[in-house]
This record gives sequence, structure tokens and C-alpha cells, in this order.
Amino acid sequence: MKIILNRQVLDALPELVDPRHAAVVVIDIQNDFCSPKGHFARYGKDVARMQPAVDRAVSFVAQAQTLGMRCIFLQQASLPDGRMDSPAWLRFKTRDGKAPDYAVPGTWGWRFVDGLTVRDGDWVVEKFRPDGFIGTNLDRILRTQGIQSLILLGTTTEGCVESTVRAASYHDYYTVVVSDAVASPIAELHEGSLRFFRARYPIHTADEILAAIRAA
Repeated sequence: MKIILNRQVLDALPELVDPRHAAVVVIDIQNDFCSPKGHFARYGKDVARMQPAVDRAVSFVAQAQTLGMRCIFLQQASLPDGRMDSPAWLRFKTRDGKAPDYAVPGTWGWRFVDGLTVRDGDWVVEKFRPDGFIGTNLDRILRTQGIQSLILLGTTTEGCVESTVRAASYHDYYTVVVSDAVASPIAELHEGSLRFFRARYPIHTADEILAAIRAA
């Protein structure tokens, strides 16, 4: 803890990840983005390079749940026939040659990857844009639960993860990024986002954060 302008500010990692006021935000760890049979892979994305981080994320979430952490699962969705897509958003979704119909609710690709378990008492927040706060009830959930600090992980690093990390900070939440549990099929963009996180936010490995939760 440190004092800034006569106000108490959380600072050390065990303070930031204390289960009394912290939650884990799991971003888009879904088959279409992570599986070799998913949408990204069908359109040439190198999802194989993502697998170690995805596996680490699944393990981290399971251990965090065991330690009593509250978990919010963000789930990207695309409604059939582009019913949530403006022309500008359709252009964005197809900029790299992939079709816009990924993560359609009810499909296998929309589901979370095997091993990622939503417990009774966890939250699932559906979203239609990269930023987990835009057009969702995420902020309302966090505030009603007294959450001050977020531990963020998931896919893709430069897309939905970075968008949600930025938004969390701008919504006045402390943010902690799990450095080895964020993933992207594009190494250069992944590394660029990690450099950005290191410049602005606490960023630690899964093991370091789990140890800090236990210490808290």
C-alpha cells in the first residue's frame, strides 16, 4: 500500500490480487480462436503457437477457482446473418480474409475450450466487440461485487485482451496481466502488446500471481 494525495493506493502484487477485492477475467478462450479445428485455424491463423499459453490459462483459472477467486468469463459472439454487425464492423472482421461468422452462439466454435470450467457462482458475459466493457454488463457485475482489481488473461493479446485491459484501467480498475497466459497467432503483435502492458500495468507470470494470491 502507498499513499498518493492522502489516499490509500494498492501497490504490491499480493494487495492487487487479494481475493477480497480482485477477480479473474478470462477473455475469449473459445474453440474458434484456440483450436486447430476452429475458425482462426481454417483461415490460416497459427493457433499452434498459442497452445502453451492457452493450456497455462486453463490451468491458471482452475487453480484460481480452487483458491476462491471470483471469475468472469468473457465470451465473444457473432449473431447469425450479421445481426450485431454494422458495415464498418463487417469490414473490420473480414480485414484479414476470414469470414465474419465466427463464435456463433450455440456452435462448437463459440464454446469454451475443453478444461475451462465455469462454476456455479462464476459469471459469463457475452460480448460482440473486442472490449469486454462495450455493450455488456461487465462493469455492473464488478461494481456490485465490490471488485477493485482485475487479473486478465486470454486471447488474442493484441485484440480482445489489450482492448479489455485498456478499458478496465479507464474504468478505474487496477489491472494485472498474466504474461504467459495471453496468446496470439501473430508473434510480432503479441510481443508489441506485451511491451505496451509492461510500460503501463503490473504484468506477472501465472505462477507469480498464484503465489501472490496464496500470500494474500
